[in-house]
Amino acid sequence: MSVPLTEAAPVAGGVARGARLAFALALAAAFVVTLARLDPARAWASVVGVHGAWLIAATLCYLTILPLWAWQWHLLAPRAPSQTFSAMLRVVTTTSGVLNTTPLLVGEATGVVLLVTVTGLERTTALSLLAMDQLLVGIAKLVVLATAALLAPLPDWMARAALGLILAVAALGALLLIGAFKGAWRSTARQVTSSVKPAPAASVRARVARALDALPTALSPLRSPRRGGGALALALVKKGVEVCAMICMQRAFGFDLPVGAAILALGMLNLSTLLPIVPGNVGVYEAAVVLAYARYGVSPEEGLGLAALQHLCYLVALAAPGVLWAGAARWWRASQVRRG
Repeated sequence: MSVPLTEAAPVAGGVARGARLAFALALAAAFVVTLARLDPARAWASVVGVHGAWLIAATLCYLTILPLWAWQWHLLAPRAPSQTFSAMLRVVTTTSGVLNTTPLLVGEATGVVLLVTVTGLERTTALSLLAMDQLLVGIAKLVVLATAALLAPLPDWMARAALGLILAVAALGALLLIGAFKGAWRSTARQVTSSVKPAPAASVRARVARALDALPTALSPLRSPRRGGGALALALVKKGVEVCAMICMQRAFGFDLPVGAAILALGMLNLSTLLPIVPGNVGVYEAAVVLAYARYGVSPEEGLGLAALQHLCYLVALAAPGVLWAGAARWWRASQVRRG
C-alpha cells in the first residue's frame, strides 16, 4: 500500500539526519568543554557593558519574523473564509512558541493540528503546507550559506554539512514537485478507489486515494509564480531580518565587524539547529555563535555573552508570545467552564 506523498516528504532529509545529529552533539560537547575554560568575570563584564537600545532593536527584528511567517503561510494555504491573516498569525505564534520550547517534532505536529482546527484546512493540505514551508526554509538557509561562502571561505566541516543540506532539500523538492504536477496522482487515486475492498482495508485505501487526489491542489503554490515565489521571497526576507538582528547584537557589544560575520554566524546556526536535540537549542545555539565569531577575533568570553543575550532576545520574540497566547487561551477556557 502506498503512502501519501505529503506524509513521506518529511522523511526526505533522513539521509543527512544522522550526520546533523552527530554535528549538533559534537558542538554541544565542545561548548561544555569551552565553558569550563572561560573566565566568568570577563564574560560577565562583556554582558553588563552592552547598549540596551541595540538589544531592543534586535528583539524587534526577531519579532517581525512572526507576521512575515504568517504572511508566508497565508500565501501557501488555499483561500477560505476561515483562512484569514489573523488566524494564521495565531497559528504561527503558537507554533513558534512550541517549536522553541519542546523536543523535535512536537512543534511541527502542533502546527498541523492548529492549521486544521484554527484555519479549517484539510489534513493533507496542512501537511502539504508544512512540507512546502520546510522546502522554502531549506532553500533560504542554502542562500545564507552560499552568501557566507562568497564573502569568506567556509570551514571544511561546514561545507560538508552544507552538502548534506543540499541533498536533503533537493530530495524534498523533488518529492513535492512530483506531487504538485497537475493530474499526476489522479489516475492512481482512481485506480486505488476502484479496487477498494471491504473494511478495514477499504477505509485505509480510500483515505490514501483521497490524499493522493488532493495533492495537486494542496501543492498548487509550487506551480504558481505569485504564491510560490511570494512565499520564497518572504522566507528570504525572514533570513535577512535575522541577519539584521545579529548586526544589532554586534553593535550592542561594540563590535565593529563586517556584515559577513553575522551571515556566517547565521549559517552556522542554521546548520547546528537543523535537528534540535534539546528544547530551545540551549547550548548548541550558543556554541555555534561563539565558534562563528571566534573566526573574527572575538574572545570566547565575549562571544558567550553575545550568544547568550542574542538567544534570549530570540526566545523573547519568538517563544514568549506563543507561550503567553496559549496560556491566555487556556485561562479563558477555564474561566468559561467555571462560569458555565
